[in-house]
Amino acid sequence: MCRLVALVAVLAAGWLAAPASAAVQLRRCGGAECGTVARALDPQRPKAGTIDIAFRLYRAEDRASGPPIVAVEGGPGYPSTGTRAEYRAIFGPLLKTRDLLLVDNRGTGGSALIDCRSVQSYTGRTSGPAFARRAARCAAEIERRYGDPSLFATAYAADDLAAVIKTLGYKRVDLYGDSYGTYFVQDFAARHASVLHSVTLDSAYPRRGTDPWYASSAATVRSALELVSPGATARLDQLLQRVRAQPIRGATQDSDGSALRVRIDPRALSDLVQDSASDPVILRELDPSVTAALAGDDVPLLRLVGQANTWSHTPTEAAYFSRGLYLAVACADYPQVSGPPPDVFAPFTPTEWMSVSGFTQPYDVCDDWPKPHRKPPALPNRKLPASVPVLIVGGDLDSLTPLSDAPDFGPKLAADLRIVTLRNTVHVTSQGGTHLVEGTDCARRVIRSFLRSDLDDRCAALIPAVHTASAYPLTLAAAAPATLVSGPDPGEAVRRAATVAVDAFGDAVARRLYSFGNRGPGLRGGHFTAAENEAGVTFRLINTRFVTDEPVNGDGIWSPATGAVDATVHVAGVQAHVTYSQVTPLATVTVGDAVLSVPAP
Repeated sequence: MCRLVALVAVLAAGWLAAPASAAVQLRRCGGAECGTVARALDPQRPKAGTIDIAFRLYRAEDRASGPPIVAVEGGPGYPSTGTRAEYRAIFGPLLKTRDLLLVDNRGTGGSALIDCRSVQSYTGRTSGPAFARRAARCAAEIERRYGDPSLFATAYAADDLAAVIKTLGYKRVDLYGDSYGTYFVQDFAARHASVLHSVTLDSAYPRRGTDPWYASSAATVRSALELVSPGATARLDQLLQRVRAQPIRGATQDSDGSALRVRIDPRALSDLVQDSASDPVILRELDPSVTAALAGDDVPLLRLVGQANTWSHTPTEAAYFSRGLYLAVACADYPQVSGPPPDVFAPFTPTEWMSVSGFTQPYDVCDDWPKPHRKPPALPNRKLPASVPVLIVGGDLDSLTPLSDAPDFGPKLAADLRIVTLRNTVHVTSQGGTHLVEGTDCARRVIRSFLRSDLDDRCAALIPAVHTASAYPLTLAAAAPATLVSGPDPGEAVRRAATVAVDAFGDAVARRLYSFGNRGPGLRGGHFTAAENEAGVTFRLINTRFVTDEPVNGDGIWSPATGAVDATVHVAGVQAHVTYSQVTPLATVTVGDAVLSVPAP
């Protein structure tokens, strides 16, 4: 049983004040202190009942001498405490002298969790009229347990956070939010500016004037595809014309090796393209897979659509992501579409684009949601003073929260505003977890420097481009031969084998994202394993078939810190020593005394 300790507010550099109420009881929890603050579910009816708002507090490793950091997760539906490892990595060395406070918004995690049976484990299509009716049943579930679903709107959650901050005795905080967390933070800033020392919006969209059609998302999708693979939009248009007439159907393997049946139609492609905003594997593989499908080879695209869908859209437990809370916030706070949609979603039609999952863009999920008994409190029209600096940081490949919106809504939010574009990065790159390690490192350095009041964004323009997969040759003979750099020419067959060796290993490194870190199938057979150790992540290819006629075997190390690869791979009787990193556009392959180069995968 965890030992209970009373919170003692310590004056430190003026960031702490005496607690506003009796000491809140805390318990030790995994290197932190956890507790709850009781809050009225309905602030206008405080005697009607309370809910507990759960938080996790990490004390500064040394003596606290700077403002505490408060981080708010997105979704809406993700609990902030669930992202504690990522937040501790983002703020890193700042936590030596800063407290870190994570508070679960009402409806998430440990704060009156919403777990709707009608939607939480539902595996069907999460958009369209049938799902809107299912969402309405979720509203009824919330009402039976808590009353009006609109009591979980952003305004009430913002007031909850302010109450926790006050209870813990903090005077001013550095407030950080990512994705929906940025929407929440803008709401909080309008209501509780007096407790803010600074604001960081990581992958932001506007709290005021939100476009219900999300037209800027469609525009950013097109620019992102073209930045990664010039001409990709035209090729995607060709594929859409094909699958409108006859969808692609076929079998593939999921990331765990289980069998999948996949149907590729415009709706599946709209989900895939929109998911590329936060999934760099899609950006890496979409255009090569489309190109292969146009040439008659559907295998790469079937795998990509199947595995990406599983990774992005498989239902989880409500404690990880509450679909019900997402719906409650979206239907209470977000503007709803009305009238004919704008024709801005090319190469998709408006109908095709708006068929995306309602948990990506909530176009129609609120169609049957009940009207609130009482509207949530209106958002005050207040601008943060110059004494509260604001950073908006995001990736140019992020179509979920397009950075192109920031120059419009940012100046309305704050008098002291800085906008930093992280080139060649996706949604909330700062959290890491993908093979795009250079973007993660830069995002974290930018955020930390801002919180030190010494913004340094020089790395933002230097993040290397996303490497794309090869053209997915069917056979070894169809692979492009590597280029001879030095030494004797080992022959064209060997140089083709070198290309396959590089691409097979790179394929495993990238797709570890889907395989939850330990095992995954090869493109056309075989499998790979991955094991973390002190040196990095060790990959082993076991009869992996990147092409149909030659298995690939071997092992190597990938460094999560630098993205560097050092591997020895065998294919078609050739032993190839492969090295590359995210910052190098070319991989180096040594075969005997010959040094070859191949585009880095």
